[in-house]
Amino acid sequence: MLRYTLSRMLGLIPTLILVALISFFLIHLTPGDPAAVMLGVEATPERVANLRADMGLDQPLTVQFKDWVSSALQGDLGNSFFLGRPVAEALVERLPATFSLAVAALLVAVIIGVPAGIIAAARQNSVFDGSVMVIALLGISVPSFWLGLLLILIFSVGLGWFPTGGYVPISEGFVQHVKYLVLPAVSLGF
Repeated sequence: MLRYTLSRMLGLIPTLILVALISFFLIHLTPGDPAAVMLGVEATPERVANLRADMGLDQPLTVQFKDWVSSALQGDLGNSFFLGRPVAEALVERLPATFSLAVAALLVAVIIGVPAGIIAAARQNSVFDGSVMVIALLGISVPSFWLGLLLILIFSVGLGWFPTGGYVPISEGFVQHVKYLVLPAVSLGF
């Protein structure tokens, strides 16, 4: 078992390197110069060149990749030009909402999936078993974002039972927190 685990861990290394390479080069394949886009059409060529130098875009791609990977491994994910602050800081700020949504989606999946699976197994080849199989296949096949849009359309816009979007921390009230989590959790957990 230890040998298998070690071989799987070693197999993870080339996969991570490949994902890093693909991510890096996809970012660089986007059209246009990021520095010119950030500064706008009124920017002078020397301001664009200065920003390119500040961002390290004037370096060869191999140097840029090495810097990008080493920074990421040290926890420096760079700055968000959209938010105007470090990406790691923005991620940490959103971690509680992400964690509560993940836990809620897992609860939905377990609360629906485990009993349905047990009953379907006990009543093998029955109508209930077939229904559970069809619903499970739909749950796997339907993209979460599409199901989420349908749930919003029906339960938020149509019936008005839940808000259409947003997030309320649990510190501002458990009922409000759950109300905002139900539709996304069902969408992800189904």
